[in-house]
Amino acid sequence: MRIVPESDSLLRWLVVPFLAVAAALVAVALWSPSLLLRLAHCPWRSLTGIPCPTCGGTEAAVHLAGGHWSAAWRANPLAPLLVILVVLWAGWSLAAAFLPALRLQVELTPAERKAARIGTALLIVGLWTRQILVG
Repeated sequence: MRIVPESDSLLRWLVVPFLAVAAALVAVALWSPSLLLRLAHCPWRSLTGIPCPTCGGTEAAVHLAGGHWSAAWRANPLAPLLVILVVLWAGWSLAAAFLPALRLQVELTPAERKAARIGTALLIVGLWTRQILVG
């Protein structure tokens, strides 16, 4: 793994529309949490009766918008982790817009990319197992 100068700024600039959508969803979650929960529907669970790895994500998002991190963690542990990652990414993206020295990216070797894919797959399988056991 190496840190190299940024070759493409698209990922960094995607933060602008992403934050706009996130702000709108947080506003809806604060204004009418029940609306989001009524709209949440998992086709996989409806078809099979088995929760998917992201089941509970909408409930977790509503809890996060209200500042209830432990309730969000119980609903779906992936949601708080994603929020932390997105906040870090957004902070880096906004800082890099003004500080060129921060315009860097991580370059992975093929073996590291494979390990990242395997780690991601294991995370999803672990989360799915948890969702099935918890219900």
